[in-house]
Amino acid sequence: MAIAAKYEALLGEALEIAKRKAESKPQIVRDILATGTVEGLASKINRKAAAVSFRAEKYKRTWHAMTPWQYLEHTTAEEEAESIIQTVEDNIHMTETKSWPALPENHK
Repeated sequence: MAIAAKYEALLGEALEIAKRKAESKPQIVRDILATGTVEGLASKINRKAAAVSFRAEKYKRTWHAMTPWQYLEHTTAEEEAESIIQTVEDNIHMTETKSWPALPENHK
C-alpha cells in the first residue's frame, strides 16, 4: 500500500532526526530511541495509522505510539521527531513516577 509506505518513510526519517536531536538528552532517552522501529500501517490495530515502537529494557516494557494517517498528511519529519522525543520522555516520567492514566473499566 503506497500510503503506508509513505508514512513509514516519514516516521523513519523522523526517528533518525529524533536520535540526532537527543544527543544532549539523558542516556535512557537515547537508549530507548535507539530501539525504535516504524510501521506505516500499524499491525496492532485495525485502523489506518502508523506506529513507532520502542523497547524500554530498563523498565521491561514496550511502548507504541500510534498516529492516524490523517494527522500525518500535513506534518513534517522534523515535527514528528519532536513528538517522538516528547513521547519517550513522557513515558519515562509516567513509568518512574507511576503516574500512567488509569485504564477504562472495559480494558481491565
